[in-house]
Amino acid sequence: MQKLQNLALALGCMALLGFSGAEAGYHHYEKGDAGCGTPSQRVCKPRQDCNQRGVMHRENCRPNRGSWEAFEIDQDKMRAPSMLRMSGAITEIDGNKVVIRGEGQECVVALVSDATYIVKGAKGKLRTAEELKVGQEVVAYYSARMTRSLPPQAQAFAIIIGDVRKDYIPQYFVVDQVQKAADGSCVRVLNTTNDVIARIDKDACEDFASIKAGDKLLMWSRVMTMSLPGKTNAEKVVILR
Repeated sequence: MQKLQNLALALGCMALLGFSGAEAGYHHYEKGDAGCGTPSQRVCKPRQDCNQRGVMHRENCRPNRGSWEAFEIDQDKMRAPSMLRMSGAITEIDGNKVVIRGEGQECVVALVSDATYIVKGAKGKLRTAEELKVGQEVVAYYSARMTRSLPPQAQAFAIIIGDVRKDYIPQYFVVDQVQKAADGSCVRVLNTTNDVIARIDKDACEDFASIKAGDKLLMWSRVMTMSLPGKTNAEKVVILR
């Protein structure tokens, strides 16, 4: 009788703590990881179930004690990023000044220099500034250090030609930190604004193992988690060197 009472007490404690037989043997994952259950559950389905959900979730189905360490995230880089982005149309070009108007009253004068990457978004081919035309849809990446004029002026890091609403165009990605998988099969990279983590393997970039901090990438990716930082699997990457 005493053993039955002890067993009942133990089962009652497990119920209060939220354990169930269905969760036995499951791995627990970092809060906010996508792909396997909700963030509040912190519990993933068995690995074979996760893999059936596609490539996007393979990395996210690894337990905390797996090969990946947590990146060092700088909250200040998120709150005050050094690089901004705008999608819009070129409305005026005056020398090296390219006026880009986004939605509503959003507008910026992108200052183009020899250091600015001009990219044809469809295939990521580099172009010269002469290819920029009034009326083109573009995605501009520019410095957060802007003049107080209206519209503000800022140094352009990259201008990608292509309509983000219609075209599958790349992100301009400056690498802040790099992690290499223990088996050498891929790398994970964190961008300089500390808000995106991307997994890159040989299918996305043959030269992925050479990627280092400070490198500038063009990265194609269709799916991003809603976590912060967002996580994605790169489908194609071009290293700009």
